[in-house]
Amino acid sequence: MGMTSRQFQGIIRLTIDKIKRALKETPDNKELQELLEIYQVKVEDGIN
Repeated sequence: MGMTSRQFQGIIRLTIDKIKRALKETPDNKELQELLEIYQVKVEDGIN
């Protein structure tokens, strides 16, 4: 059974939220900042 696009977007949004919380604790973490930027671009682009 596959995942719908809507379900996948929900997981991405949840991940973005967790990354933002982690960045509050370690705002200088470059890897998390880059990951957040990648995920946010994907959400804005409609995750294609």
